[in-house]
Amino acid sequence: MSPIESAAVDAAINRARTRQAVHLAPEPSVHTAPDEQTVLARLLRHRLGLANHPAVISGHSDERHMLLPGGIHYPAVALLLSHQGWSLRFLATYNDRRRLVFDVVDTCPYCHEPVPTEEIGRAEDLGDYLLRSRDALGGSPRFRLSPAHAVGCRARGD
Repeated sequence: MSPIESAAVDAAINRARTRQAVHLAPEPSVHTAPDEQTVLARLLRHRLGLANHPAVISGHSDERHMLLPGGIHYPAVALLLSHQGWSLRFLATYNDRRRLVFDVVDTCPYCHEPVPTEEIGRAEDLGDYLLRSRDALGGSPRFRLSPAHAVGCRARGD
């Protein structure tokens, strides 16, 4: 396991034992960032508790997914979190309550396309995802709505 995976799994196990999540400080200021990808990388780093970790987070526009539910003009942002050969993909969008959310992008079990699979709000959620703790996972509401599914994929209900 990578150090990021180990820390996330430890956080998930601790939350399961104590029923308390690690307290996060307020989110970092987005007004000092030079661009959208930097803002989102800072927020993902904060939510995963990676403030002092040397992981690299890079981003680019995701032309398949929209930033807002039902949106058509503003693409979501795809982020790649990587460290020492290990990497994990995320999609940054807004949910229906206009809150910025990050979804792990993984392979659809039906059509094998990369789609938003699990909403990750903090390191504990990532740990649950890595452990495949299905009782602690809620999935991503964007999973079924993702236009990245193959045509006719039964996950979309086509």
